[in-house]
Amino acid sequence: MTALRPWTAGPEAPRRFETSGDARRLLVITYHFPPDGAVGGLRWAGITKYLARLGWEVAILTAAPAGGNEATGGAQVESCPHFWTSYGLLRHLDRRLRRSRPSGSAGASAPWRPGLLGRLRLEVHGFLGFPDPSRGWVLRAGLRARSLIRRFRPHVVVSSGPPHSAHLAAGIATMGSSVPWFIDLRDPWARPVAKARQSDSRIRRWMGQALFPQLERLVFRAAQGVIANTDQHARALAVRYPDLAIACVPNGVDPEALPPPAPDPYPGLGIASAGTLYLGRDLTPVVRALQIFLERHPEAAAAGSKLRIAGHVDASLAATFDDAVTAAGLGQHVEVLGPLPRAQALDVVSRSRLVVVLAQEQALQIPAKLYETVAMGIPTLVVAGADSAAAVEGARLGAVVCDPADVAGIACVLERFWRHDSRVRAPCPVPITYQAIAPLVDELLRENGTELRHGWARSRSLSWRNGAR
Repeated sequence: MTALRPWTAGPEAPRRFETSGDARRLLVITYHFPPDGAVGGLRWAGITKYLARLGWEVAILTAAPAGGNEATGGAQVESCPHFWTSYGLLRHLDRRLRRSRPSGSAGASAPWRPGLLGRLRLEVHGFLGFPDPSRGWVLRAGLRARSLIRRFRPHVVVSSGPPHSAHLAAGIATMGSSVPWFIDLRDPWARPVAKARQSDSRIRRWMGQALFPQLERLVFRAAQGVIANTDQHARALAVRYPDLAIACVPNGVDPEALPPPAPDPYPGLGIASAGTLYLGRDLTPVVRALQIFLERHPEAAAAGSKLRIAGHVDASLAATFDDAVTAAGLGQHVEVLGPLPRAQALDVVSRSRLVVVLAQEQALQIPAKLYETVAMGIPTLVVAGADSAAAVEGARLGAVVCDPADVAGIACVLERFWRHDSRVRAPCPVPITYQAIAPLVDELLRENGTELRHGWARSRSLSWRNGAR
């Protein structure tokens, strides 16, 4: 494979790519990518790293700042920074004001409240931020991607979201071009409003209810196919878009990016929750279960057992969480660490004896951190509905699954891991690495990049579902 080398005429100069005539070339458009630290960038960072080892030449267009080549896994990254907008400025000022006020342990602002003024505030907020936080990047990224397509001449283009505005940028970039373009959905975009949780302010807005389904349908019509990351999401899309070509590429993990076992585990029963708490991801059942467990096992409390939360706590959940901790009297057994750099968050996970993965009220999604904790060999508790994608996948990967309403069951899980203090990391029973997934993605893009096939095979084989247009 011919290496991709940047043109160093200046910091803002477009990059010139030397390409091999035999190699397949892939362009990925994604707002997040290493080294920006967002979990959303890990999926295609892992896939493209191992596609490059299979002979693909890969270019990435992202809003993330430029990093060293060692962080790109062989891909050539072109950074297209996000421009400031009036909405971004207002959000920045709002965060500064909130930091200057006294706050609770979760450090979040008050949740949205109903009423005419609350509704008006929500709609104005939605209008200024439409379609998503990447506003200010879309048009610029689309024009930059058009230039990149001319220089790089990709055989396939993939846009990955959220933020789903990456698909709008890809639509602008491929307009009038014959290059196949596929949409990768790491999370659902426009879901049926009846199934949307009230705490999801994006869906709760009238404008979002009216415009997001139309925007999704418009973009899907322009693309050659859609890639989901769960079977459940792929099947839901197939019902809504019966003529759409759909494939499922599951998430995975790059084992080369995971830390070794921690030499200094936390004392007692160390429980970790890493990641953003938003929508229905509520730690209250775990807090109540921890209260039951510590009342039954005071020796565990004396040993320093603690629940540690690494990540942002959304405003809609912060007050409820703080109230639950106070009511349970667990102030000294709960530690809110706030957002941490990825390396520090993984260290918290590695030093813990149990990791909690929350996926309540998210039937079609699987948190990406599930794959990381399982691959690290850390016992994992998935709190999700029995029929949800996360519960089904958690059981397949060997994790313990509990329904959010089963507080007693969660307490029993805590007791089990307290009684059986095994520090031996258990291997994952099935392959979940991007090294194993990349050959299947290679086959998918090679066979379907120019001609979509009819029919359906199991999503693990990564074949396309439904028909070509």
